[in-house]
Amino acid sequence: MSVDSPSSDRNPSPPPEFQEDKDLLEAGVIRNTTFSKHWLFSTLMKLIEEVEKENDNKESEEGQNDFSVDVDEELQTELCKLWDMSMNSEVVHFLNEFKAVEIFVGIIGKSKAPRVTEICIGILGNMACDSEVCVTMSENEKVRKMVLLLLDNADPQTLNETTRFLYTSLSNPAAREEWIRAINEAENIQEHINFIFQSSTNSDLLRNTAEFLDVLLDVDEELCQKWATPLLIQSMLEAFKQIGCKHSTALETYLHIFQLMSTTETGVESLVECADSLCPPLMKYLGILCEDEIVGLEGREAALASALSVLNVIFTSHDDTAAMLLKDERLLRIFLKILEPLMPYIQKINDESLSETKPDTATSAGECAKGDNIESNQEPTISAKDETKEEDLDGETDESDEDEMSEKSKQLMMMLYQVLQGFTFDFLFSIHVAMTEEDEEEKEKTSTECSNQHKNLFTYMNESVSRVRLNHFIATLKDAANDTFNPVDTIKTAATKFQLDRLERIIKSVEEGRYVHRENSNDNGT
Repeated sequence: MSVDSPSSDRNPSPPPEFQEDKDLLEAGVIRNTTFSKHWLFSTLMKLIEEVEKENDNKESEEGQNDFSVDVDEELQTELCKLWDMSMNSEVVHFLNEFKAVEIFVGIIGKSKAPRVTEICIGILGNMACDSEVCVTMSENEKVRKMVLLLLDNADPQTLNETTRFLYTSLSNPAAREEWIRAINEAENIQEHINFIFQSSTNSDLLRNTAEFLDVLLDVDEELCQKWATPLLIQSMLEAFKQIGCKHSTALETYLHIFQLMSTTETGVESLVECADSLCPPLMKYLGILCEDEIVGLEGREAALASALSVLNVIFTSHDDTAAMLLKDERLLRIFLKILEPLMPYIQKINDESLSETKPDTATSAGECAKGDNIESNQEPTISAKDETKEEDLDGETDESDEDEMSEKSKQLMMMLYQVLQGFTFDFLFSIHVAMTEEDEEEKEKTSTECSNQHKNLFTYMNESVSRVRLNHFIATLKDAANDTFNPVDTIKTAATKFQLDRLERIIKSVEEGRYVHRENSNDNGT
C-alpha cells in the first residue's frame, strides 16, 4: 500500500553529491568499517531506478493489488544487506551525511512494493538508534509526516518497523518533543493503534505497538489522560488474548500501560468501566505466576507491581469487583505467595540501609509506605524506558553496571513491596468496614452470609497457611498501620471472634518480634 508523500509529486532523486562528484561511485570503504561505499551507492541507485520504473508503469498496474508489487529478489537481497549494515554507527553517519534519509522518504512515498517500504523504514529505524541522527530526523517535517502516515499501512511488517521507529524516537529525550507535537496534531493516530490491537495476530507487531504506546503515554501525561479510554482498554484486551497470560516482556508492557492509565482521573474511570473484562486476565496472570511453590520474582517485579496496582485501583473504586475478590482466597493467596520470597529481599535492603552512615536512608520495610494507600498519581513501576548505559565501541561495559543493576533491582523489589503493602491495607480495611457494619446490623440475614464469607477467609489463614507466610503477611500489615487504622487489629478481632487459636498465637509472636523460618515452623504456630 503506497503512502502519499508529504513532499512534491516527483520521483526520488539521487543526492547532489552523486551528480557533482562521480568519483564517489568509485570510493573506497566507509570509515572504520569494511563496507564498500561503491556498493552502497550502487544499491541506492538501483533502488531509485526501480522506483522510477515502477512509476513509469503506473498506468499498466492500475487496479493491481498493492501487495502483488515487489522488486526482484536480487535487489531485495542487496537491500536487506544494507538494512543489516545500517546497524553500524559509522554507516549511519555516512548515510546521513549523504542525505540518504531524503532518499528513503521519497522512495517510501512513491513505491508500491511492501518489502521496499518495510526495508526503508527499517533502515530509518536503525538510523534512529543513533541519538544525533534521531534528533536530525525528528526535526524533519517530511520524516514525521511520512512515518505517521505509515500507521495507516495495511502491511504488518511495515507497521512493525514503523512502530519500532516511533518507539526509538520517543525514547530519545532530545528527539521526542517534535514527535509528541506531531502526534497531537495528526488525525486518527489512536484509531490506527486501536485497529492494530483489535485485528493483528502478529506477535511482534503487537509487542512493538505496545512499546510505542507505552513510552508515548509515559512521557506525555496530557496525552495519557486523553487516550485512556474504554475503547483503548478493550482493544488492548483483544491483543492480550493473542499474547497470552504467561509472563513475557510484551505482557509486562501491556500491564505497564494499564498502570499508566490508572494514574489519571479519566484512566481510573475507564479501568473501572472495563473492570469485568480486565480483572479476569489480571487475576489469571497473577495466578499463573503463583502456581509454583516458591514464586520467582526476579525479572517479574515490575509486571507484578503493575498488575497489583491496577487491581488495587479497581478494588477501591468498584464495589462489585471488591466483593468478588473478597469471596474466595485467591487474592489472599497471591499476597501470601508473593510476600514469601519478597520479604527476605526487603529485609536485606533494610539491613544494608541501616548499615549506611546516612541516617535518612535507614528506614524499616514498611516506613516507605507506612500504611498509605498507593496514590493514584504514584507510578508503581520503574519505566522500561529509563536510560541505560551503552557499551563503548570496544564492547566493554562500565565497571559500575553490576552495582547499578543491583540498585535497580532493589528499587523494583521495594516498589513491589509498597504496592503490596498498599493493597493488603485496602483489602483488610474493606473487611474491617464490612465486619463493623455486620455488628451494627446485629447479625441480620444479609450480614450472616457476609460473616460466613469472612469466617472462611480467616479460617483459611488459620488452617491452611504456613506460619512463615503468615509472619510476612502480618509483619507487612503491621508496618502499614497508621494512626487511623491498624489492619492487624482486624485479623486479631476475627481470630478472637471465630476462635482461631493458632492465628491468635502467630499474631502475638509477630507483635513480640518472634519469627520462625520454614524449616522450624509447625502446625501449632509455635
